[in-house]
Amino acid sequence: MASTRKVRNLDDLAERAGVTAATVSMALRNSPLLSEKMRERICRLAEESGFKPRTYRRRALPKETAEDGENGPLLVLYYEFPGEPDPVREGIMPALFLMLNERRIEYRYISCQELMADPSIVKDYRGILFYNDPEDFVLPPDIPAAQVFGWEPMREGQDRVTTNDSLVVRLAVDHLCKTGIERAAIVWCREMVAIPDHPRITGFLEAMRERNIEVEALPFHKNGGDFLPMLKTYLAAGSDRIGFFAFNAFCGLKLCCALDSLELMSKYGNSGLVVCDNSPLLYSFSPRPVMIDLNLPQMAEFALEALLRRLKRPELPGTVLLQSPVLISFNSSEPVQRG
Repeated sequence: MASTRKVRNLDDLAERAGVTAATVSMALRNSPLLSEKMRERICRLAEESGFKPRTYRRRALPKETAEDGENGPLLVLYYEFPGEPDPVREGIMPALFLMLNERRIEYRYISCQELMADPSIVKDYRGILFYNDPEDFVLPPDIPAAQVFGWEPMREGQDRVTTNDSLVVRLAVDHLCKTGIERAAIVWCREMVAIPDHPRITGFLEAMRERNIEVEALPFHKNGGDFLPMLKTYLAAGSDRIGFFAFNAFCGLKLCCALDSLELMSKYGNSGLVVCDNSPLLYSFSPRPVMIDLNLPQMAEFALEALLRRLKRPELPGTVLLQSPVLISFNSSEPVQRG
């Protein structure tokens, strides 16, 4: 039976809607990260419940009432890929928005494309939060910044939070080898890997070779039709005792869809397929693949803390924080494995 308790805050509304408070926050701000159907459902439920949210585009607050408001305003950047999933953005931004609102920090959320069109935007902000390495433009050197993921050399006044790819590789290789595989393949998207020798890719290939496992890379183009034929060729080329490793959630989605179309998801999905991300994009597959949880919300929290610290102490040297991943098997008989 539906709850009759009065909706007083985001948590109450989230409980009634069956989603997280971060999702409710995004829906009430008309965030493009949610589907139109989800936004409409939550906004309709809020209206029916008589819930009136506070303003989510915050104004700067007086220092005597703000917790961290004096640190704003901040600029939060995202990448715009119309019609395409962006698991990193979807994992980071809801948690980041919730923290910014709770701490009463004024911010503006814009796309990198918008910043490229008008670089003067940054002059109105004290710090920048972003993820991955921006393409085609360079962030101004005189504004503090914190980044989630990234491979390009850091400039002065910047901090970075990323995952420990050595532990990611170890978790994936250890798990797959325990299943008795004879071959292994890593699946990655050419347009998503910024550097040709990414440690997640080279590390996986090297670790499998050290264990005398035949291993191959299966790179594909994001908008091409090359992956399914390549996968079919690979499957037919040797033993069917294969362990698959997907570089990220997008690559995992590509691989799971391909295996599902070949009616092979039940064969590999339960233990022979590891995806480097714990993403809702993969939850509808049965069986659900093994996932390496990078804990993107926690990475967002660490990035925000790093930026706030830098705003108070800009003389500090740049730092790189490597966060440990966790392997999650949705087979209840297998324990969680930590890096």
